[in-house]
Amino acid sequence: MSIIPMLAVHDAAAAISFYQSVFGATEANRMVTEDGKTSHAEIRVGDARFMVADEFPEHNTAADTLGGTPVILYITVDDALETVNNAVAAGAAMLREVAAQPHGDLVGKIKDPFGHVWMVAEPLKTVPEEKKF
Repeated sequence: MSIIPMLAVHDAAAAISFYQSVFGATEANRMVTEDGKTSHAEIRVGDARFMVADEFPEHNTAADTLGGTPVILYITVDDALETVNNAVAAGAAMLREVAAQPHGDLVGKIKDPFGHVWMVAEPLKTVPEEKKF
């Protein structure tokens, strides 16, 4: 059993490019409708996978079009600060600066240009004494 998130976005092709440049994602496959919209794409980041599709108003899906998203995606990376900085440079909004958290990860929070919120985490082996809560 597994859960695979599917993100509905305003411009799936641009979103896929963003995830490739910021998270090092690879595209496993993509299906495109006759009018050029992405109806389904599978993206992989490390061992994780998620799906991306253009929004289809008739399906009532799209983070920004619906006024926001109740979902936060938690992604682990090798360097949280570098990844967050790259995301902001690529158009993401900074929601929370990267900082050590009590649970032991270094975490920053961004909203991607397509309306989805990401917690970008770097697992820390030990939390420095000055960063413990």
